[in-house]
Amino acid sequence: MTRVRTLICAALTLAAGACASSPPIHYLSLDDGQPAAAGSPIGVSVAVTQANLPDLIDRPQLVVRSSGHQLQISEQYEWAEPLRRQVPRVIARDLGAALDSGRVVALPIDAQDFDPDFKVMLDIQRLDVVAGQGVDLDVVWRVEPRDGRTFFGRSMVRQAIETTSGPGDYPALVAAENLALRAVAANIAEGIKGWGDDTAVHGSSAPSDSAPADLCGGMGGRDGI
Repeated sequence: MTRVRTLICAALTLAAGACASSPPIHYLSLDDGQPAAAGSPIGVSVAVTQANLPDLIDRPQLVVRSSGHQLQISEQYEWAEPLRRQVPRVIARDLGAALDSGRVVALPIDAQDFDPDFKVMLDIQRLDVVAGQGVDLDVVWRVEPRDGRTFFGRSMVRQAIETTSGPGDYPALVAAENLALRAVAANIAEGIKGWGDDTAVHGSSAPSDSAPADLCGGMGGRDGI
């Protein structure tokens, strides 16, 4: 009996040691914690209603491309909440700043108590986070004005990390994601501001295949992104 007790105690001690040595989980947020710009209370009203994400990144863990076709799904870095909920809020915050409007919000697509001037829907084609380098973001966005004349756009953003301590600096990569989404919001704001002008896209049945040149530079000549 004494031998059995000794073995059980040893097993429990090993298990406790293994638990104690497990690395902690770090929770990440796309929101950088900075307060949103107040914006005009009579500015244009916009509801960002949804963001469709590839199944590859629609998961709790941060997914990082290490090289070529190889991906790492981190068990130590997880999203504090699903990306499909974070992305609309971040876009709404940056869109409100770009439009100088305090009436830009993220809402469910079936929200009944808010009839905005524009509804925005996002379809993320690609969100590649590359270790030690930055982010490749490809978003098709759809804007529905109140008059029903829908128009589309496409933003292709390549955002380098601004500072890093190495390939495992995941917070720096998340900061790059935030900046990439800000560039998308700027594109959407340009489309909304240009609505009704000759340069605006009216009633398009397919997204544009081109992206502004200034959003595609800055990380050229790198492999894997």
